[in-house]
Amino acid sequence: MMESRRRTFLRIATLELCERFGFYGLQSVSVLYFVRTMGLSEQGAIMLWGAFSALMFGVPVLGGWLGDRMLGARRTVAVALALLATGYTGLASGMGGAAGVSLVLAVLVCGGGIFKPNITSLLRHAFSDGDDRLDIVFTIYYMSINVGATIAALAIPFLAVHIGWQASFGVSAAVLWIGFAVSLTLPATAPPPAGGGDRRLWLLLGAGIGVAFTLLHYPALAKICIWIAAAAIVLIWIVLYRRAAPIWRAGLKLSFALQAEAILFFLFNQQIATSLTGFARDHLAGTIRLAGVDWAVQPGQFQSLNNLWIVIFAPCLAALYYHAERKGRPISVPIRFLFGFVLLTASFVLWRAAALAGAAGPISPWWMVAGYALFSLGELLIAALGLAVIARYAPPDGVGRLMGCFSVFGGLASYLGSLVATYGMAGSGTASTAGYTHLFGNLAALSAIVALASALFIPFARKMDAHWRHAIPRPSSTDKTPTEILP
Repeated sequence: MMESRRRTFLRIATLELCERFGFYGLQSVSVLYFVRTMGLSEQGAIMLWGAFSALMFGVPVLGGWLGDRMLGARRTVAVALALLATGYTGLASGMGGAAGVSLVLAVLVCGGGIFKPNITSLLRHAFSDGDDRLDIVFTIYYMSINVGATIAALAIPFLAVHIGWQASFGVSAAVLWIGFAVSLTLPATAPPPAGGGDRRLWLLLGAGIGVAFTLLHYPALAKICIWIAAAAIVLIWIVLYRRAAPIWRAGLKLSFALQAEAILFFLFNQQIATSLTGFARDHLAGTIRLAGVDWAVQPGQFQSLNNLWIVIFAPCLAALYYHAERKGRPISVPIRFLFGFVLLTASFVLWRAAALAGAAGPISPWWMVAGYALFSLGELLIAALGLAVIARYAPPDGVGRLMGCFSVFGGLASYLGSLVATYGMAGSGTASTAGYTHLFGNLAALSAIVALASALFIPFARKMDAHWRHAIPRPSSTDKTPTEILP
C-alpha cells in the first residue's frame, strides 16, 4: 500500500515540477520576449505580464469547481497539462504578433488555472487517511515546485540566447508533453459525474480561452475588469461578515486584516519578473565570479536565486518553528509578518544602493545575490500565511469562498506590482539608473510602512484573537488542539 502511495506521490510531484518548469521558464524571459515578438514597449510588456499573472490567480477559483463537479481531479489535471503543452507548442511554433501571443497566453491561463487546485486535490486524495508522514510529503512536494522553477529559470534564458526563442520554448513544450503522459498513468480518484460532461467541458474551455484572449489582447479592458473583480471581492467580504454568526466576527475581522498584509506581498513579488530582471539586464555585469571562474549570466537567470534561497532557508525556518513550539513559545503570525516585511525592506534598500552604484557603470551580480537572500527569507515568513489565517479564523461554510477571494486579490496585487514596475522606466522604455533608484526606494518605503503597521497591530491582533477564542466553543478532549497562531 505504501509503495503504491509512494509511486503516486512521485508522479504528482513530477507533474508539479513540469508545470512549474513551463511557467517559470516563460516568466524568466517574458518581458523581453513580448517586446521582441509583439512590438510592445517595455511598459506594455510588463503590463501584459501583469494581466497574465492576475488571470493565473483568478482562474483556479473556477478550476476547482471543474474538478469537483465535472471531471474529477485526475482527468482535469490531464486536460490542464494538455492545454499547457499545446500553449508552449504554440510558442515553439513561432506564433508571433499581438494576436498570436495573446491566444497562446490565453490557453496557458486556462491550463494553469485548472491545474493548480486539482493537483493539490490529487495529493490530498493520495494521503487522505491521516498518514503520519504527511508533513514530509508536503515538504518534498514544495521542494519539487522550487526545483522545477530553478531549473527553468536557469535553462530557458540560456537556451533563448544560444538556440533561439522557438527552440527554448520547444524544450518547455516537451517537458509539458511528458507531464501529460505521466498524468495518464495516475490512479483514478473518484468517478466523474455522468451526463454531458465532455460537451460542457469543451464549451467552458472555449469560453474561458475566449475571455482570457480578450482581456490579454485589450489591456484597457483588462484593467477595468480587474478593478471590478476587486470591488466584487470586497463586497463578498462584507456579505460574509454580515451573515456570519456573531461568534465568528472577531475572527473574520482579524482574518481580513492579516490577509491584507499577505496580499500586499504579491505586489513586491511581481518585481522579480519585471523591474528586478530589467535592472539586472541594464546595470549588472554579464559575468559572476564563482570558485575562481567567471560564469556568464543572462538577466532572467537571476530569478532562479529566489527559488535557490527558499530551498536553503526553508529547512532552517522549519527547525526554528519546531524548537519554538517545543519550548511553548510559538512564533505568532503578526510577528512573522513583521520580520518578513523588515526583510523585504532591507532587500529593496540594498537594491536601491545597487542602483546608485550602477550610475558609475555595470556592477557586480553579487548585489542581486545578496538582495534575493533577504527577499526570499522574507517571502518564507509571509507567503503562505494568508491561507493559514483563513483556515484558522473563517467559519466552516465560508472557507472556500475566502480562499477564492484571496487568490483573486493576489492577482490584483500582482497586476498592481506590474503597474508599479513601470514607474521605474524612462519615457523611451529603457530603465535609467535614476528610475530604478526611485522605484526601489519607494518599494522599500512601502514595505517599511507595512512593517510598522504590523508592529502596531500586534497588540490589537492578540486581543481580537483572545476574543475569538473565548467566543468559539473549545474542542472536545478527544480532538487535537489546533496550533495556536496568536499565543
